[in-house]
Amino acid sequence: MSHSPELPSDLAACQALIRQQQQELAESRQQLGESRKQLTQSQQELSESQRVLEGMAEAYTQLQQAHHELQEELKRRLRWIFGRRRERVRDTPGQLLLFELDEEPAADDQAAAEPTEPPEPPPSARQKSRRRRKADYSRLPTRRIEHTLTATERQCPGCQREMEQIGTDESMVLNYQPSVLERVIHVRPKCACRHCQQGVVTAAGPQRVIHRSIAGPELIAQLLVSKYSDHLPLYRLEDIFARHGVHLARSTLCDWVRGGAELLRPFAEFLKSRVLKSPLLWTDDTPVRVQDRTVHGGTRQGRFWAYLGDQDFPYTVYDYTEDRSREGPADFLKDYQGYVHADAYGGYDGIYLKSSGRVIEVACWAHARRKFFDARGAQPREALEFLEWIRQLYDLEDQAHEWSTERRQELRAREANPVLDRIERRLHELHLLTLPKSTLGKAVTYARNQWEALRRYTTDGRLTIDNNVSERTLRQQALGRKNWLFLGNDAAGERAAVLYTVMATAKRHRIEPWAYVTDLLLQLTDASPELEPLLPERWLAEHPDALLTHRLEESRNRQSRQKARRSRRRKR
Repeated sequence: MSHSPELPSDLAACQALIRQQQQELAESRQQLGESRKQLTQSQQELSESQRVLEGMAEAYTQLQQAHHELQEELKRRLRWIFGRRRERVRDTPGQLLLFELDEEPAADDQAAAEPTEPPEPPPSARQKSRRRRKADYSRLPTRRIEHTLTATERQCPGCQREMEQIGTDESMVLNYQPSVLERVIHVRPKCACRHCQQGVVTAAGPQRVIHRSIAGPELIAQLLVSKYSDHLPLYRLEDIFARHGVHLARSTLCDWVRGGAELLRPFAEFLKSRVLKSPLLWTDDTPVRVQDRTVHGGTRQGRFWAYLGDQDFPYTVYDYTEDRSREGPADFLKDYQGYVHADAYGGYDGIYLKSSGRVIEVACWAHARRKFFDARGAQPREALEFLEWIRQLYDLEDQAHEWSTERRQELRAREANPVLDRIERRLHELHLLTLPKSTLGKAVTYARNQWEALRRYTTDGRLTIDNNVSERTLRQQALGRKNWLFLGNDAAGERAAVLYTVMATAKRHRIEPWAYVTDLLLQLTDASPELEPLLPERWLAEHPDALLTHRLEESRNRQSRQKARRSRRRKR
């Protein structure tokens, strides 16, 4: 039989025993806290492992699908090389079918082939109505047509009396009136004195945007918007104007584009000076073909560079360079001081080093993620680990998207930095294990080389995790060069940069470009125009009807659905 230890009768010994028990209790509580912390970490690692396994299963399914697609493509190519090209089937008696029909399946096989789960029901009418976007016709000119009934139609079939009108039914038909080229004749009176014959006075003529040109500001604005916002090459515009009643040669249209670009150049330079005052910049570049008879093939590659300011300087500026050398961005950023979000183009490295800390690099996590995404086929487990961690970083950014910069920075320091530490440790481990030329090895090398710049976004709440905003802006050039194919020379590239600056800035503020460019052309014809009132936010305050709202609701609904989907994913 066990006996409890006797308590000492001495007061000092009792106090010592109590202190010993208290110390043991504190140690037990500390061990319990550490155990709970380890349990939480283990649960988190288990959840991450489950997501990785789900991703691996999905990747395996995609690999099987890709394998099947490649087999089908191989069969198609073999048939193209060795098989018959002709697919004609002759309806001759006794001739076999080109493709044998499958036999009717047996009842058991047919029952086994039936799906065990019922198919998803079609969306209800209520769900379809939610997806439908209602058009706003309030801004359109309206023409009412009153229909009448004849005396015979108004006669009652029952009593033969004349029926009385009890109401009306209205229905709408949306019609289209093609644009019209208008010839405006300005008649200016001339006055002279018949007595002294001292001179002749003539009324002031029309304001011409381009000197000695018949093109009015509205026509030039339509020409510029059609090519640099709607991506229509000049030969198509030549045909469009011909359908409207007059043939305008492409050489004439080129002169008008040149004149409009030169008139807008001071405003584009003013926007450039405003963008360079922004403490944050987002930049990217895209190639464009330029005609050059001195090189083989007749064309060489030029570059468009996009520079976007922050929300305090919400303008987009384009620059054109003859090639992708460092001199282009170095000349643009020679007086700049602040953060630059950019990709890993080596030409920026010299700019960062020579600026003595004046220009600070912020790398793009979207580029790093793309490298690991491409490595899924070769080493899916390691690639999916990084994709899971990067997903956690983006979930945090989505959570803090509408927060203040201070709260966003605190969240990044508290929750993003531990994830980045795990990525850094894993990068160091795989750097010693993977082949440098493998897809995973290239992804690891890319992330390690950019690691300091990849982590920099956590040091300031104003910075963004990626450079996607500038990549989306360059879609304008990608669509344009698919249509007009190339630039005539380097001077045309500089003019295109001016016009893309105006169009992209108007699009960023959701301004109707034709109205904005028309007013810019009129205002800039003055000898000393004021440029401050022409800034898009100030101009829009004076012209609220020029705000385009047709995509706002669609964009908000898409963002809401995406936010809800990411919120559900975070709760899993």
